[in-house]
Amino acid sequence: MRCGCSVVTWPERRADVVSALGVLAAERPALDGRDTGFPDLTNAVHWLVDDTSWDSQDPATSVGTILRNAAEAEVIRALVAAVVAVSDRQGAEASDAAWFGDSGWHDVRRLAAEALTCLARPADH
Repeated sequence: MRCGCSVVTWPERRADVVSALGVLAAERPALDGRDTGFPDLTNAVHWLVDDTSWDSQDPATSVGTILRNAAEAEVIRALVAAVVAVSDRQGAEASDAAWFGDSGWHDVRRLAAEALTCLARPADH
């Protein structure tokens, strides 16, 4: 699947999304209070869902601004659906541990890794 073909007009917002993907795709952190990584899970979800409105608006509407093409929109659409499903089951105020323990978290990680790979490709691929 080709994922890169043009420049976006909001590169800073795209960088936030890519950072969020990295958090969501990563191994579950130790939940011992020592994880000082940023963004954390809460911010990653905000950057991916709330700041983009992709939970209520098709990511395809962001092609040219945040996303480069329909292939990127497709992988983001699948990921956002998985994140929203976890949020619906766990609630926005649930602990990170509850989210990480959700039955759908494996899908979130897998889809985030796919999206990260897609969005990280150079624009000419």
